[in-house]
Amino acid sequence: MKFLIIPALLAVTLLVSGCTTSSWIQAAGGVMQAKDDYDKQARNQRIRDANAAAARARRQ
Repeated sequence: MKFLIIPALLAVTLLVSGCTTSSWIQAAGGVMQAKDDYDKQARNQRIRDANAAAARARRQ
């Protein structure tokens, strides 16, 4: 009986929110894409910072 609680809560949430399954999937996809973009930007910034530090070290 306990295993039915989570699917039931999910179904109620979907019904109450008025969103379709595809809306939830698109929202989740948007969140994942934003996280990927942020991670890529942060990684590129770390690489730029490391390259700048290496260039400064070579000049000294």
